[in-house]
Amino acid sequence: KSPFGSSIPPGFSTSASPMLAAGLGLAAIVAGGEAKPVLYGYDVVEYFSLPADSPGVLGSEEFQANLTTTDESSSPRKMTSSEYTFYFANEKNKKLFETDPWKYAPRWGGF
Repeated sequence: KSPFGSSIPPGFSTSASPMLAAGLGLAAIVAGGEAKPVLYGYDVVEYFSLPADSPGVLGSEEFQANLTTTDESSSPRKMTSSEYTFYFANEKNKKLFETDPWKYAPRWGGF
């Protein structure tokens, strides 16, 4: 079963890659005015060591890190800075993320 439930847009599949699904705009979901963690709280670092058919590993609020994105372009029209919260299964994964967040953050959309 997919960790994304029914929030995946029609016509898209998560079977190829949960990270790809996250990048399709599912990062940092806001429901009822309350911000949710990226990838519904699944540990983005753990995905790099799991088999392709794994459903993922849920992170914990206890091990969380924030990633702030800013528009550093020279364009006069800037995108708004955004902050995203990531959950991790353990302190080790949190530290790996903090060392190089862009190695683990979903890449397509949502940032």
